[in-house]
Amino acid sequence: MSTTILHILRHAPQDDTHFASSLRVMGPHQGLLLIEDAVYALLPRTSSANAMQLLPGSVGLYALESDVQARGLPIDDLPRRVMLIDYAQMVELCISHDKVLSW
Repeated sequence: MSTTILHILRHAPQDDTHFASSLRVMGPHQGLLLIEDAVYALLPRTSSANAMQLLPGSVGLYALESDVQARGLPIDDLPRRVMLIDYAQMVELCISHDKVLSW
């Protein structure tokens, strides 16, 4: 049985290399949770949004809804495979994975 890993990104994709690095090490059946300024990766028609669409369908994509709303991102324009979650769901997501990596 493989280890499940949840990657939590908090920095905007254009501010540092964490976004690209996390995508490079992302394996199938892992999860990516965008919080804080990392939710800017969801902006439509950006290289970061396009890069996330290339991840295998088995990778779970999540974003903290309060951070998406706080930054004024258009929820209707988010990629369909991104699940918006609240803080309670974030905790559940963390404990459901074997490891959590914070980038």
